[in-house]
Amino acid sequence: MRSKPFTVTKAFARELKRIDERMSRGQWVPMKVVRQQMLDDMATELRRLARAFARTGRGGKDLLEKLVIAEVEGVDAKILTKIRRDLGQRVTKRQAA
Repeated sequence: MRSKPFTVTKAFARELKRIDERMSRGQWVPMKVVRQQMLDDMATELRRLARAFARTGRGGKDLLEKLVIAEVEGVDAKILTKIRRDLGQRVTKRQAA
């Protein structure tokens, strides 16, 4: 099984560059801040993936795996619950149609 190459959004790359520049000047960013930004980005990406979810076998497995990873990493449980609830509503609507 090949893993996908690590990629980041342009916005996240810019943020990493800003952090690197501050660190190079002797200003440090608390790990708590960096971690929170990472978790926020994970939640944003999960929302995007959930909206684009097409209910294919592989797509569902990938999305479920990413939701579990986000939960383990510490993404806010309220956000994950909302994502799961929205997915459930979409699936229910499709089944009713």
